[in-house]
Amino acid sequence: MNGEDLQDQLIRYVEHRELLGYRHTHVGILARFVQDYAIEHPGESIKANDVLEWVTRIHRAPPTQSAILSALRGFLRFVKAVDPATSVPDNHLLPSPRRNPPYILSAEQLQSILHAATTARPRGGLRADAYVAVLGLLASSGLRISEALHLKEADVHLWDEPPHVVVRETKFKKSRIVPLHPTTAVHLKQYADRREHKCHARRSTMFFVTDFGQPLDQNSIWRWFSGATARLGLHLPDGRRPTLHSLRHSFAVHRLTQWYEDGASAAELAPMLSVYLGHVSPRESYWYVSSTPGLLGSALNHFASFAGMGDQS
Repeated sequence: MNGEDLQDQLIRYVEHRELLGYRHTHVGILARFVQDYAIEHPGESIKANDVLEWVTRIHRAPPTQSAILSALRGFLRFVKAVDPATSVPDNHLLPSPRRNPPYILSAEQLQSILHAATTARPRGGLRADAYVAVLGLLASSGLRISEALHLKEADVHLWDEPPHVVVRETKFKKSRIVPLHPTTAVHLKQYADRREHKCHARRSTMFFVTDFGQPLDQNSIWRWFSGATARLGLHLPDGRRPTLHSLRHSFAVHRLTQWYEDGASAAELAPMLSVYLGHVSPRESYWYVSSTPGLLGSALNHFASFAGMGDQS
């Protein structure tokens, strides 16, 4: 396959991914590969060894190399449909990155973080109310921090039944309606009332704002959260502390645990969890379902109940 044909395949592949709703098309790294391969191997079908050589020729961290190979594998499978001689490297030819287990916050730890947020400075300002509202929303709905901070006032429907927020075109270019727990809606209403008494804030189209009507800064929340969890002494044995993303992990694990404890079918309800998390399918949600003692215990009890029923029959 010559360079022009390969470039044409890249254009079609990127368009295909965009139509499927993927925001990350990896067009930059794929374009560099296509350019280099066309120069170094003109007219040749793509070989797996050449792909691996290209990925590893520049010193990169193993997780980065693995991510690049994964992106190339998707593209090469697309090319192989046109040029069957194309070789797709096996996914295990490079070391797989090891992801640390996420930090799952207990209900007590979540309460301590929310209490700390009430003291955020400046005292008497809107920031403390906004931090409490944002963190509570993340912990009870599984939203990404970027999704919460991009909510506009028109997207927050607290007086509807049920109360909900509309999250618009996020990671996978998907919009979704996220129902809110009644207690979450109460706290958001309290923040909205405080916001309404700040003349600059109530003029903003964004929901989470400062006293001056400016959108809350994500980096500032990250720094505050890091400092607050450090002061609270929250850390794992290896020293890792929770991050804002831990709230999303915790929501997923606690929700699944509750389903098991209620005797519900987690397998049947998994698509609902994916909708809340804003994933394309349950497959993208598996990483959030971590093996905590509570989750494993609930799953074991559910299985024991199922096995006991089977013996009786």
